[in-house]
Amino acid sequence: MIELMVVLSILAILAGLAAPSMSKLVATQRLRSAAGDLHLTLVKARSEAVKRNKDVTISPEAGSWANGWSILDPDGGVALDVRGPTSSVTVTTSATSVIFRSTGRASAAVPQFVFSSSRTDVVRCISADPSGRPYVKEGSSC
Repeated sequence: MIELMVVLSILAILAGLAAPSMSKLVATQRLRSAAGDLHLTLVKARSEAVKRNKDVTISPEAGSWANGWSILDPDGGVALDVRGPTSSVTVTTSATSVIFRSTGRASAAVPQFVFSSSRTDVVRCISADPSGRPYVKEGSSC
């Protein structure tokens, strides 16, 4: 019985030491996931614009990109794809929406989206090159 108590005590100490690094890992993965979702949304919207030969709009939910975003169908304003809110991730941008033309190019320069979190020092930035192709940058600052 004493040996079992010693083993459980050692496991509790090791779990206590691992908890802070686990929370940072979880925060980093949430940030990467949210940034990846926006990147895929930009790729999909560009593809839909070319496929449908019409302008396709990506707009934030409830006026904030942190609340999620959706790709709107040009024929009826119906959402083609919807992403939910990003928990514990901050999205910074000057964009009110992003529009891809039927050529695959953005109607204006795609603003930079910066994903950050107070729980980790990782930052991801998403934008698009002049041809409209989205890209992701990672670093401590973009």
